[in-house]
Amino acid sequence: MPVGSIGEDSGKNTNPERWLHDYHWNCDEVELDAAATAEALGVVVATGKKRRIREITIRHTGSNDTVVTITDGTNNILSIDVSAESTRLWSSQDGRELVAGEIPYAQTSDITGGSTYISASGVEY
Repeated sequence: MPVGSIGEDSGKNTNPERWLHDYHWNCDEVELDAAATAEALGVVVATGKKRRIREITIRHTGSNDTVVTITDGTNNILSIDVSAESTRLWSSQDGRELVAGEIPYAQTSDITGGSTYISASGVEY
């Protein structure tokens, strides 16, 4: 393909869809079965890398409303209100950033009558 042709991928990050695919990150679903107990969403961000959580799915089976909080281990980076017995999808194009050495954690404020299940995805670059 000649240089400058439409569709040419002439270097790193020139094709946004390819970049998102190449740097995709996700964690397996985590069950929060005790209120206020933090559970890790994946592993520590590697040295020299950044991670952006861009999408979170929360399935809450409890009989009361809850608030799910995502932290970097120290600071709250996101709080999401979730109604009783519902599924909530949160997404952001820019996401929430974590840096090398940080681990994302999730906790819920109330699981009366059930559990809360969380999965997350984004990019790590």
